[in-house]
Amino acid sequence: MKEQPEMLIVKDLTKTIKSAAGFFIILLLATSVVGCSASLQKGGMEMTKEISQADGEKAIPTAMTEYVKLNSGYDMPVLGLGTWTLSDDTAEESVYFAIKNGYRLIDTARYYNNEIGVGRGVRRAISEGVISREEIFVTSKVMPGDYRRPDAAIDDSLERLGLGYIDLMLVHQPGAGDEEVYKALERGVRAGKIRSIGISNYYTPEAFERINRIAEIVPAVVQNENHPFYQNKQLQEYLRQYGTVVEAWYPFGGRGNTQKVFQNETIKEIASRHGKTSAQIVLRWQIQDGYIVIPGSGNSQHIAENAAIFDFALSDDDMQQMKELNTNRRFENW
Repeated sequence: MKEQPEMLIVKDLTKTIKSAAGFFIILLLATSVVGCSASLQKGGMEMTKEISQADGEKAIPTAMTEYVKLNSGYDMPVLGLGTWTLSDDTAEESVYFAIKNGYRLIDTARYYNNEIGVGRGVRRAISEGVISREEIFVTSKVMPGDYRRPDAAIDDSLERLGLGYIDLMLVHQPGAGDEEVYKALERGVRAGKIRSIGISNYYTPEAFERINRIAEIVPAVVQNENHPFYQNKQLQEYLRQYGTVVEAWYPFGGRGNTQKVFQNETIKEIASRHGKTSAQIVLRWQIQDGYIVIPGSGNSQHIAENAAIFDFALSDDDMQQMKELNTNRRFENW
């Protein structure tokens, strides 16, 4: 194996320095060189990772390999990064950091106005050899403002992302023309622009069937608000017959509501038993309950925290306690 520059420096110095004092100087120089090298290799958000580990926290996982097989035949990671409210620049940094630390699912949408930044973050990771295009799963959505031009909207998203194809494309929400939008998504699949398709913000079996009855391709994913206070098991169980999975946006209840979830006494007690945070308990519960989760964040520490959920499991009793938190209460109305 080729020797690193810092090792060559040490070897050259040891040829000329014999004393114990000299050797001590060598160790100081080597440590300094290695430290400088590590700092140069880290930039932007990854510095948070370096600080957190220096404080004694667990190392951030480098790979998360739990997937669900979609009815389209493709594997979808069960944990991803949501990007709602992030600017292009913040989305780029957050996506890049998340990918470097194990995330393989990224969620965006035309409505979020950050597809360009998401695409930059993914392409940056690909160009550095962190991942290949096939290893990352990117979701976007056709927003209501584009329901009269869905085919063009798909092409626009493809151009903004710059990734060749979109892994999952969704109808963003019910609205006039949404059935035609779904048919456009099917055309996108046949044209090789999209791999899997689905719908978002359809909360009942009846709402799902309104799209499914005109579909030639059964929706692979329904992406809805889902958290401890709104679990909607009825829809999840209904969709099993089609092999359609539910993906949870706002797994923590959404901005302005997270503390209502995190400070819940049941969740706090479960977290204490496992030595985890409330956020980690919520995400672990949802994954064990068969959901895909996409917590959103532009904070590198939170992104790292959300990833550290694959080294423990909730007990049957834990899962039952989480189930009993359901009040069928949504925080949003779309």
